[in-house]
Amino acid sequence: MRYCFFADYEIHLAERLCIRAQTTLVHATPDDVALDPAAVLDRVREQAATSHGVTPSQVRVRTLNRLD
Repeated sequence: MRYCFFADYEIHLAERLCIRAQTTLVHATPDDVALDPAAVLDRVREQAATSHGVTPSQVRVRTLNRLD
């Protein structure tokens, strides 16, 4: 199955510096495998972290919406 998601997230880098952004994600699983929400969150955090040059643990997902 193919799933599309929209995520809103934030990254706190210092006491006052906060990055807020959004991203989309296409997540595919084999037809006989159930969707794993933890895997989706991990992929969103990894994608956001790579985009901003931080570690995935610094990314806080505020909302995650399935689009289809």
